[in-house]
Amino acid sequence: MPVPSSGHLGGHLQVEWGTDAHPHPTLIGKGAAGDANSLIVLRRTAFVPEGPAKVELPRQAGHALLRWAQDHDLGQVDVSRAARRRERALTQLRSQGLHVARVLLEPQWRVAVGLGEKGNAHELGIALHGTYGWPIIPGSGLKGVAAAFMWDKAAKSTKWQEIFREVFGSPFPPSRSAAEKELDESARGSVRFLDALPCEGPVTVSIDVLTPHVKPYYDSTRERREGEDPEPPAEHHQPVPVQFLTITSGTFAADLVGDSERITGFTANRLKEAVDDLGVGAKTSAGYGYMSARRGEA
Repeated sequence: MPVPSSGHLGGHLQVEWGTDAHPHPTLIGKGAAGDANSLIVLRRTAFVPEGPAKVELPRQAGHALLRWAQDHDLGQVDVSRAARRRERALTQLRSQGLHVARVLLEPQWRVAVGLGEKGNAHELGIALHGTYGWPIIPGSGLKGVAAAFMWDKAAKSTKWQEIFREVFGSPFPPSRSAAEKELDESARGSVRFLDALPCEGPVTVSIDVLTPHVKPYYDSTRERREGEDPEPPAEHHQPVPVQFLTITSGTFAADLVGDSERITGFTANRLKEAVDDLGVGAKTSAGYGYMSARRGEA
């Protein structure tokens, strides 16, 4: 028997635990349509079976949500309309005397962005646009990887420190304070990093799996309290598959807005190098997050 979502969505969205025809947990109902907004589907649902007083959200419900996200690419429809809205916004910024540079980003393998953004009952993490609910690469993440890439040069060169300050502003973060002695005046950065949105069609959403083999050890280490010893890793611990969402193909448009054409174009070129060299998002040490980049027309 299907289990409805708690609250007012229960009449529109249910999870079917599995049947002979559909052996995997599946979302059913009006809310499971391909054009449903993923902010509602992922973040406003909680499937709680009737029975025990203790509330435990079943893992099967989370799997059904993940399958919906993969099958429908998180509800991406009419990407071109959103792209036109972005174009109008950029045109307005240009009319105010600002300059725009665009970098087109494509995953080289898989990109995992926003795994820590688990603002939902079933703890599914992925960065989503606050209106459309589509996958995005937050501007803060792009700014962070560009800053890390450029600071590698700035740490060794006074000239690059001045460029870094022009792009990102000052004072520098505490870890970079030693280089700030000769640049002690505060300054506002001249380049803004906008969220990167899907363009040229929907991006592809795919389920990936991470399987910790000693989960009790990791849990006890993360939650370790003073005076307590963590549970040591051991061969008798059972592997625990953990599913999460990644982006595997498609194109994102990352737009930079700056005070001058020179510094905006310069920063866009550094961003191209940064996402290829350092990657963006989570699990870059395991090969996730590296992207091919090229300049685009904005």
